[in-house]
Amino acid sequence: MAGNPAQIWTVGSLLTWTTDFFTRKGIDEPRLSAELLLAHTLKCSRMSLYTQYEKVPTDADRAAFRELVNQRANHVPVAYLIGKAWFFSLEFTVTRDVLIPRADTETLVEFVIQHARQRTDWSAPATPAILDLCTGSGAIPITLARRLPLAALTATDISEQALAVAKENAEIHKVADRITFLQGDLWAPLESQQAPTLFHVITANPPYIPTAEVNNLPPGIRDHEPRIALDGGLDGLDFHRRIIADARRYMHPGALLIMEMQFDQGPALQSLCAAAGYLANIRIIRDAAAHPRCIVATRE
Repeated sequence: MAGNPAQIWTVGSLLTWTTDFFTRKGIDEPRLSAELLLAHTLKCSRMSLYTQYEKVPTDADRAAFRELVNQRANHVPVAYLIGKAWFFSLEFTVTRDVLIPRADTETLVEFVIQHARQRTDWSAPATPAILDLCTGSGAIPITLARRLPLAALTATDISEQALAVAKENAEIHKVADRITFLQGDLWAPLESQQAPTLFHVITANPPYIPTAEVNNLPPGIRDHEPRIALDGGLDGLDFHRRIIADARRYMHPGALLIMEMQFDQGPALQSLCAAAGYLANIRIIRDAAAHPRCIVATRE
């Protein structure tokens, strides 16, 4: 964008130059990144960029766009730069306090939706009761609330800042009255109750990257997304172990437990679920790319 001072920078030429620049820098999805950043700068939709291809943005807009481009070239995720991400066709506010929602996690949500719709016994206004652990931006419980209008949901996270983002998203999507947000480490917010709340479904996308592998993640993840949401301990399964150890106390008989995992953690998690002694129908669910994505089991 510095180039020839006589260059007239239209929307089209900005997109072309930025796409080439991102390609040279090794940025993922260079064209999409350029479009999202320019649309954000011009306060318009991506599609409308193509109806104003010959428009010449103002000097102020080009300066703001240039700053975003420089940050993206340093692998800052687009979602953090524009403050939003998309999950299950819904738009979510994101900050650096939360993991960016990913399409991979839609596998978990789709499974729960189909499971709930097949349960003809869940018909009372307050059922099913669903708990989401490590909720982050709230993408999982909010999407479930939107798709399952009879569900009552609870979501926990250790980060107060993450819960603030989740609550904001729940307000935006008009489901805040159906989700109880609790701050604390996994089960801790529920342990103070005299009688444990029982759930029909427990979901979790916990940290699952082995500690030694965190520093080998792509720089956009390693350097910018919250490590607390990534690091799952020595083998990546610390949180899964804690969830499996205590989930029985909070599950109705026949309740579903589903947790996201790394592609190679399935055998170890199947063994952990089997050893717990109360879980049956233990199986691995694959994502759209056919990669092992979730461990699923039901309480006996």
